Amino acid sequence: MQLLKNWWQGFAGGPDFSKLHKLTFALEEYRLELMLPYSNIASQEQPKQINFPFRAQGWFEANAQQDWHHYGVHIHTEGWCYLAPVVRFDGGEYGVLWLQLKIKKVPDTVNALNRDELAQHVTDEYDAHYNSEVIGPEGNSQGLGWNTQQRKKLEEEAEEAASRGATGRKDRLEEHARLQIQSFGFPPLKPAQVVSMHGFDWVFYQEQRGESATRTDHYCLPLDKRYYLALSFKHQVDVSSEKSWQQHADKAQLNIVKSLRLHVGPDVDYVSIQNVQG
Repeated sequence: MQLLKNWWQGFAGGPDFSKLHKLTFALEEYRLELMLPYSNIASQEQPKQINFPFRAQGWFEANAQQDWHHYGVHIHTEGWCYLAPVVRFDGGEYGVLWLQLKIKKVPDTVNALNRDELAQHVTDEYDAHYNSEVIGPEGNSQGLGWNTQQRKKLEEEAEEAASRGATGRKDRLEEHARLQIQSFGFPPLKPAQVVSMHGFDWVFYQEQRGESATRTDHYCLPLDKRYYLALSFKHQVDVSSEKSWQQHADKAQLNIVKSLRLHVGPDVDYVSIQNVQG
């Protein structure tokens, strides 16, 4: 029966919403709850931290980590693998839907409770990292200054060609740099948007590097003026020609976001106070 279902839907695996587990985390006065399908990816699971006193002096900086342009405190990661509907010798992996939860912080100049300011901040953070004049150390750069480094490399090559009398590359430098970044680097993001789902007003934006089919969707929810919760869904595409599993992953992502509950104290729901805070 399961084999027939897999064949009919075009894939095996992925999140199964008939088998859920509840995750609960304490974020200062907030109680964060999520109902997630069990992961079908085998892993050595570490003991979960459930208390995140993000406002305590020095706590955020002591626990935050740099992950490309994202700087924040990791809360939880879970993944669901999609496979071919029948067993294949190559493993038949179509892709993986990854969920990661983080607490992130905005600069003093940004009020995270203002969704428009938060929307501008997430794109500015991305641009500042990859277009930084400071280039990250080789082997552990986290992409810092990647676009800048590529522009400088193209400039040097164009200057060298011009010194030999070939000025064409210099004339087309800006276009070459744009195409290089668009195809292999970190092109500009589309503007972040405010989307309302199940009583929450999220700041939503997407990342997609170069020509890769893999993308990451981010949902950002303010906790106060300085901190916000980030839910990131990475759609790791290994077989882009297979569309049925990607459509399922899109629907699964929305179901997970809708399952989120954020309570303040023992009984008060975040939804009832977010309009007062904003």
